[in-house]
Amino acid sequence: MVDQDVTISARITGIVDEILVDRGSAVAKDQALARLDSREAEQGVLEAKEDMELARAEYERAKSLSASKVLSAADLDEKKAQYQVTVARWEKAKTLRDYTVVRAPFAGIVTEKFARAGQKVIEDRNEPLFKITASEPLLARIYLPEEELLTVRRGDPVDVVLDRFPKAHAAGVVQFISPTVDAASGTFQVIVHVRRDPSQAELRPGVAVKIRFRNSKP
Repeated sequence: MVDQDVTISARITGIVDEILVDRGSAVAKDQALARLDSREAEQGVLEAKEDMELARAEYERAKSLSASKVLSAADLDEKKAQYQVTVARWEKAKTLRDYTVVRAPFAGIVTEKFARAGQKVIEDRNEPLFKITASEPLLARIYLPEEELLTVRRGDPVDVVLDRFPKAHAAGVVQFISPTVDAASGTFQVIVHVRRDPSQAELRPGVAVKIRFRNSKP
């Protein structure tokens, strides 16, 4: 298994304008996967910026009038607050514009592509557009009987052998030992970090493996 395997959805409502990756594409963290139609969002940024510039000019004028004792401190505070509100609206408009680009949350492989050009996505529906699976770290989960609880230590070296491909193997190390024992099965969970060999294409998320503890007694 891998530590990260998630379905990606759009964060705002919009129309898919462009798809930038396909199944099997390797992507970096924050890489663009698709773009929604951003014309409305761009217009929102322009309008918010104009409002901010106008409010800033009024605030600067208010500061001059206040320095000349023409404007009260309360009126100056009101102009300052109005300006700060427009700055916040401008920042929000830019964030919404950024959301028109669907990005990878981490480096990995595009394992599913559901998005279609022209598709309308609704923010609250969490409609899947892509599925991203991290390449690293590669992990293996096993369950050991309760009597082995004191024989396994974090950092213990192990050998990883694939069930269907016995010639393919890799080294690993115990990364996590559950602090609890499942009362129903009498077992506890152990997670192994598998050190992947790039030359072994068989070693991938989902395959069944056997874990052999090197420190175990014969």
